[in-house]
Amino acid sequence: MVVVEKPVAAVMVWRVVRAVVRVVEKVPLGLSMGIMENAVVLLCKRGDVSCGVLLERTLSFQSLMTKLFAKWKDLSEGSFSLSYSFAGHPKCLLESDEDLCVLYALTLSSRTECVDVAVKDLVDTSTVSTVVDVCSSSGDVGCDQLVLLDSVGTQVDLLPSFSGTNNSKVLKSAGWCNAIIGVGQVFLDGAVGFRDALSMYSLFHGFKYVYAKNDAQTVKAVCLERHTSKECNWIVKAKLEMPSGYFIIKQFVGEHTCGDASLSYSSSRSTSSFVGRLVSEDMRSDESKRPVEVMKDMKKHYGVEITYRRAWMAVKKARAHVYGDYMESFKELSWFVGAFRASNPDSMCVLERHDSEHFKRMFLGFAACKYGFTFCRPILFVDGTFLKSTHNGCLLSACAKDGNQGLYLLCLAVVDSENYDNWYWFMEQLKDFLEDGRVLVFVSDRHDENLKKRFGGLDNSKKKYLVNLFNLCAYAPTVREFEKLLNKLKKEGGVKVAAFLDTLDNQHWCHAYFPGKRYGELSSNLVECFNNWIKKERSLPITLLFDKIRLKIMEQMFARRSASMKWKGVICPIMEKKFKGLFNVSKTWAISRSSDDLYEVRCDPSVSVNISSRSCSCGEWQINSFPCAHAFCALKRGGENLNDYVDHYYSVDAFHNTYSKSINPVPTIWKDVSVGSDANVLLPPLCNKRPPGRPRTERIPSTGVKSRKITCGRCGQVGRHNRARCKEPLQH
Repeated sequence: MVVVEKPVAAVMVWRVVRAVVRVVEKVPLGLSMGIMENAVVLLCKRGDVSCGVLLERTLSFQSLMTKLFAKWKDLSEGSFSLSYSFAGHPKCLLESDEDLCVLYALTLSSRTECVDVAVKDLVDTSTVSTVVDVCSSSGDVGCDQLVLLDSVGTQVDLLPSFSGTNNSKVLKSAGWCNAIIGVGQVFLDGAVGFRDALSMYSLFHGFKYVYAKNDAQTVKAVCLERHTSKECNWIVKAKLEMPSGYFIIKQFVGEHTCGDASLSYSSSRSTSSFVGRLVSEDMRSDESKRPVEVMKDMKKHYGVEITYRRAWMAVKKARAHVYGDYMESFKELSWFVGAFRASNPDSMCVLERHDSEHFKRMFLGFAACKYGFTFCRPILFVDGTFLKSTHNGCLLSACAKDGNQGLYLLCLAVVDSENYDNWYWFMEQLKDFLEDGRVLVFVSDRHDENLKKRFGGLDNSKKKYLVNLFNLCAYAPTVREFEKLLNKLKKEGGVKVAAFLDTLDNQHWCHAYFPGKRYGELSSNLVECFNNWIKKERSLPITLLFDKIRLKIMEQMFARRSASMKWKGVICPIMEKKFKGLFNVSKTWAISRSSDDLYEVRCDPSVSVNISSRSCSCGEWQINSFPCAHAFCALKRGGENLNDYVDHYYSVDAFHNTYSKSINPVPTIWKDVSVGSDANVLLPPLCNKRPPGRPRTERIPSTGVKSRKITCGRCGQVGRHNRARCKEPLQH
């Protein structure tokens, strides 16, 4: 230890330092962005906030003060003290260049790389408050009042407290202050790391710079004012050091002599690549992050203004960095197919390509879902939705409903477009995948422009009325009710609507004439829910698209299997709630019994119920395969167990079997780094002709589906807009 009993010249102290350096090994390079040789980190702590300062040989006490003033704006000379603890000495003052030299020597001799420095605020003793008795002869002011007068000192400026300028926010860019430190600073990432550090440094200090030289070996930057009018001395130069490949600063003049002329909120050096690297972590947690949000985040968290175009490019590059490039993703698709088949051997994966080795279409079916589907109702909902990736395309899917009315995906496919050929191919793959000969009912959506064209030329109110009548015809449970409503629809719609209805086969669109069991299902809204469920995944590269959907289904199956273990009933909770609703409806009805199995329920109108054949004259029990309100009333009157008259598909036992199997993980740990470079590589799909108009990002809602009204959080009105899109004037 070096002991200084009384003040010594700085030259003598530096001789001691050099003597110590000769016997101390060189401090190893750290892993930070910029590193100084033989440098020590001073962790300066004030309250709950800490900042790091590099203690190097050339650092003066005044430079240390300048760095602390930049970190804490409310500090001033004489208002605080610096101290540190070292080798059993609890409080060593840090007040001059000599103290810094001694601290540097001590750290080298003890091989210390970090020292805690306490920044302690002092009470301003230059201002003495005097208590004065003030007695008013007029009696307006009482003699017992005390007034504090500052006899000596500087007046405190309280004006900024009214404008809010003293409530400065700590930005995420606060650490950029020391991104560039000085000569000898090392950048392990080479020229890219140095350029990023230079961008951070300039954005924090609010100045613009230009490159005097910029290549792989040398990067030299000068202040914009120096480049234009030769009036600023700021300059930094870094060169490549071989064979390490590091970039090291060789020249640095950190003082701007151009004054405030170079200060700016924006910078041309905040490139889209730089911004993309900043927001990449946010993109990982929020795949749908928009350019407008990036612009706001850059201003709010970094104090930097960027254009919409730059934010858009940054989002694109960040998404490519996090999720991979769209073009490169097709090269990994062959590997994914092999890995999926290996981890899920009973599943089905079909990948087709053109003769030119370009992607054509791909089918993916899960064996666990196929097994579980045997315990679901034999009805499938099929639909297609557009993809939002670079190459567009369409995703086809087939879904079922479990016993608790939940979405149950069976298989999916990605094709180049939604047409007859691709749908025929999808159905062929689905047939080969199921291979059990089970009779199935398919529910599909109509073309999005069908009813618009058929009911064209009518005003909106008339069209809405006709669509409502059309829905009533479709859901009519008996032939008599159907014919009655159909005649009314033809009469109200006229010749055009009647001609359209004559072209439809009744057994395909209405309950009354359907020969099979469709369990009351008429719309494909379930698969539309699936399309909305994977809304974020639809914008991902194709390999990640398949893998993300696989992950969601895998997690969903485990979550539902775990949740169902806590169920205590015989039938699923949703169906139990339905029974409770039927109980409330049938409270006022009267019942007469004809025989052991036959009942008459006197309501408006009255109906007959046969519990042995599970039928009701209203037709709902036969259509839904679930007791209607009349049947519920009759079963309760006869003392029957309601659960015995519910299809097995609605039971908890069937639900357990539905989710008893699992989808296996597809780990990438064995993925070869050379994937995408072999001869079996798959090329992106051939360019399809872009459809006219602006590309859709939202699906067209089904006819007859009622949209949910929302309440605006700003104006309080009920409508179709929210707080972000509210343009209503506020009433005070």
